[in-house]
Amino acid sequence: MKLVQNSWNLGDVISVNHSIPIKFIEAAGADNTENFIRLLARDVYSEADSQSLYDYLTGPDRQWGLSTEVFAFLRMWLEDELKHYRAIQRVYRAVSGVSYEYIEQQEADRVHEVEPINFVLNNEFTFLVALAFDEFGSTLSYRRDLQEYYRHYGPEVASVCQHLVRDEGAHAQNAIQLLIERHGHRLDEVEETLSQIIELEASLGRYCKTFFLDHAQEQDRFPPFFNEVVVQIILSRLGLADKPSGARVRETWNWKPVGQHLTPVA
Repeated sequence: MKLVQNSWNLGDVISVNHSIPIKFIEAAGADNTENFIRLLARDVYSEADSQSLYDYLTGPDRQWGLSTEVFAFLRMWLEDELKHYRAIQRVYRAVSGVSYEYIEQQEADRVHEVEPINFVLNNEFTFLVALAFDEFGSTLSYRRDLQEYYRHYGPEVASVCQHLVRDEGAHAQNAIQLLIERHGHRLDEVEETLSQIIELEASLGRYCKTFFLDHAQEQDRFPPFFNEVVVQIILSRLGLADKPSGARVRETWNWKPVGQHLTPVA
């Protein structure tokens, strides 16, 4: 199978010493910038957590074998996710003024919990369903972040998020293709597996710092029908349901809580 990858060079998009012109900061407003900093302070580490997930999946603790095709995908996926970590580092530093040394130390101090999310890691089929769920969710989430935050801070910052959206969409589509090619005989189990993943995420009520189910830390930012749309996208890509309407998908990033001009980041 031919894997899909969005090719881009981080240094061509945003420099390591990027500075945001004050006009963008002023136009965005203090409330927006404060929320953006809180968002970046979460997302930068969530992307770095991809390394812990990769290490577990390719390490001695895993009780099942990775197919050659999935292993090849994981290597490409990790390359992209660590690029996201470095990209968001640059945005976070430019917006907040925190140092790279601080970010790296905070990342090094994180404790990654695999046990609470064992269900999504107990076989290749469930892992791929969970990855499709996570990456399609991230595609919509970053599209929302572009709308609310990244686009206000200059073309370089906006371009970072545009690439995040494309990358996550490519990862999700690769997971779909691997499900079809490697586990086509189990597609009738996908919908129930997705329901179990959603129940797990809700029951955890927190993010375990192992990349998967990181949307548990920002449920208040999403409309009540967010997971429903993600599930319908996945099922439609597998030929198991009609795709959601474009208007319904756009609602996932245009929705705001009643009385709010943006979705506050807790």
